[in-house]
Amino acid sequence: MEQMTNEQKHKQILKEVKATFILIAIVAAWHIGFGFLLEDIDMLVLGMPLWFFVSTIGAFVISVIGVVILLAKVFKNFDLGDEAENAEAAAMKGGELND
Repeated sequence: MEQMTNEQKHKQILKEVKATFILIAIVAAWHIGFGFLLEDIDMLVLGMPLWFFVSTIGAFVISVIGVVILLAKVFKNFDLGDEAENAEAAAMKGGELND
């Protein structure tokens, strides 16, 4: 787990939020766009209209791939609390008292 200052944590959280909203916008644009673009085509895929298959199944696939990419490239594992900082401060106080 990565140790970060409160400012670094705040910046990382904002980065993760922005990346997540970008992924949401991409998935929504895909779903809505292909839903309307393909609505007039009377082709069936696995018994479903083409627009439904491409927009819904495609949005699911893009979501899964997007989450994997976000986890690998954007998200970081760090402690949200101040427990690590408090533990360090307590250890330093204990060390000072023993000196």
